[in-house]
Amino acid sequence: MNALTERIKPAIKLLAVGVIAIGTAGCNKANSEMTHSVVKPVKLIEVPDLSTKKFDSFIATIDATDRAALSFQVAGEIESINVRMGSVVKKGDVLAELDPTDYQLAFDARLAEYNLAKTAFERAVQLHIKQLISVDTYDQNETQYKAAKAALEQARTDLNYTQIIAPFDGVVSLTFGKEYQVVGANQPVLNLIDNNVLDVVLTVPVSYVERHGLDHIADSSFQVVMDSHKQISMPAKFKEISTQPDADTNSYTASLIVKRPQQLNLLPGMTGQVQLLNEQRGEGLNFASTAWVSLQNGEGQLYRFDTKTETISLIHVVLDSNGNIVDGVTSGDLIVQAGVENLSPGQQVKAWKREGGI
Repeated sequence: MNALTERIKPAIKLLAVGVIAIGTAGCNKANSEMTHSVVKPVKLIEVPDLSTKKFDSFIATIDATDRAALSFQVAGEIESINVRMGSVVKKGDVLAELDPTDYQLAFDARLAEYNLAKTAFERAVQLHIKQLISVDTYDQNETQYKAAKAALEQARTDLNYTQIIAPFDGVVSLTFGKEYQVVGANQPVLNLIDNNVLDVVLTVPVSYVERHGLDHIADSSFQVVMDSHKQISMPAKFKEISTQPDADTNSYTASLIVKRPQQLNLLPGMTGQVQLLNEQRGEGLNFASTAWVSLQNGEGQLYRFDTKTETISLIHVVLDSNGNIVDGVTSGDLIVQAGVENLSPGQQVKAWKREGGI
């Protein structure tokens, strides 16, 4: 019996050692799995494109720099309208005509009267030199000649007024008259605008002017982007701005001048955006206090996230006197935004994502 017991003891000891070893290995494996399975989520913020220019945008409307409501200077029946809305015209083009019959007859009559008066006056001059007529007779012939000349000029002017001539290059924006319509003197027949150089009208809030000043707006650079052609940006020049705000809109009205690109058909009333380049906005790159590992004397340290290895590294940055970062980061860098006190360089983390709308 004792001999059997002595043989069993080594086997029991070996079994106990095996059980302990297996238990220890299992615990180590479990601890290892727990260590590697816990990846801390962190909030990240992306560094913006620091080279992007800063713009302030304002709603704008196109208006005509040169605009004319054209009419006949005399009354009559419209004989022809040679253009339609949207027609492109050149300076000197005949746009519309009245029936000139009555005015032509009046001109011919005044011309005949003028020729008669001229002949009589020339004869009177010769007779006056020879002292064959009295001074009163000479003066009478001279007066009749001058009156006939003035009447002829008026008749010629009235005849010319039976045509509407384009005063500048432009586009017909509206037509009011029709052929055979009887119109009065100075009654609008069509509108002509210059669409090569246009005004851009925008409103600037009072709060913006109070913050930046009128001089800042006048000295700024501008770009105009139309709602219908957002891919095209047009440079514009400052023209004027009101010095008193509109009480109803609480804003100032400003005007710019833009030269129309050949490929664009711009007309008054079209809308777009004016982009005012604000190079001195005072906005710089900075992060919340919770993102800083250290920060002192114009220098600081942040954690940058590597998307390939999903680890973080400590980076050194330089700040200006306003606390804005001027060196050490580049556009697109992902910076840990909070919880840096519980992190260490090289640690594996994951981007925190909002769940369930929380």
